[in-house]
Amino acid sequence: MIRSPPPSFDLRYRLVQTALQRGIRAACRIFGCSRNTVRKWLRRYQQEGKPGLQERSRAPHRIPHKTPPEVEQLVLQARDSIPCFGPQRLKQEFGLRCSTGAIGRILRQAGRSRRRKKPRPPVRSLAQQKMQWPPFGLFEIDVKDLKDLAGYRELIPFGLPRFQFTARMVPEGMLWLAFSAVNDSSYALLFADRLLAHLARCGVDLGSLVVQTDNGSEFGGNWNRRHGLPPFTKLVEHKYGCRQHRFNPPHRSTYHSDIEAVHGIMEPEFYELERFNGSLQAFLRQAYGYQLYFNMLRRNSGKGNLTPEQFGQARAPTVSPEIYLLPPVMLSSLEAQDLPLPRQVLEGHDVPGYVRRP
Repeated sequence: MIRSPPPSFDLRYRLVQTALQRGIRAACRIFGCSRNTVRKWLRRYQQEGKPGLQERSRAPHRIPHKTPPEVEQLVLQARDSIPCFGPQRLKQEFGLRCSTGAIGRILRQAGRSRRRKKPRPPVRSLAQQKMQWPPFGLFEIDVKDLKDLAGYRELIPFGLPRFQFTARMVPEGMLWLAFSAVNDSSYALLFADRLLAHLARCGVDLGSLVVQTDNGSEFGGNWNRRHGLPPFTKLVEHKYGCRQHRFNPPHRSTYHSDIEAVHGIMEPEFYELERFNGSLQAFLRQAYGYQLYFNMLRRNSGKGNLTPEQFGQARAPTVSPEIYLLPPVMLSSLEAQDLPLPRQVLEGHDVPGYVRRP
């Protein structure tokens, strides 16, 4: 049954054979069809043989609104250059002269489309609520272990950093980066100190800023509270006068969703797309280029199709545009000034020698 031709082909073949043997009228009576139908299939059979009995395409010979082949080629070239971009972002970034639906169709027909994720049950969206938050009100900081990235893992022994310190302002969406070879509280202090000082210089009101981190040891999540506040909390609340240093509540993974979304975006758009030659300075320049692209050029469909720069300027026009221009650095190259000590001792284990009480 699998190898047999379609039933319609067999029916037409028997119709034609009946018409040849018993005539057109008899074939019409036996198969219950008109004479024109019998004549059509008989004529095709006499001209082409059995292939003439196959179903022919009924598509129009000319489609005025069909996407030109040269535009389809541009779509495929754009997708090949950045495989992680979907139809909407391809149209935005490359200025393609066709709709997002046409781009999706071209990608599907060429086998370039990605498998759609299974639909998830609807959840309560905070996107609209975040729009009502005060500008520059929530600052999320996290650390990502780059050893989890398969294409990047092999380059770490050759001098590229293993840990990425990431900071993102919510809901404006802007991003800042820094890197280190190890993950400890000293580097977390240096990262936060550099960023908060930069925000203060650019006109951000730190008195209304909430700094949010996870419960990692680098942020004081396992700090013994009998010794007072963790050094990271002292830096945020005492030195810079921020409103609060807040830890994520236990078993609340969505509290850090904005910064985790950045990590999910950077993996295909930066770490899988860029080519690293092992040079640390070249890597930092590439990271700075992506940070500028993310803050000033990459549009966010969840924020009215605006870039973080446009959205931030609309919400807080008094903040200096230089806030987006802080380049990524290796945290080991920074000098500790008046940072709180990770331990209440002058010198001890897991305390770098250059971090001393002023």
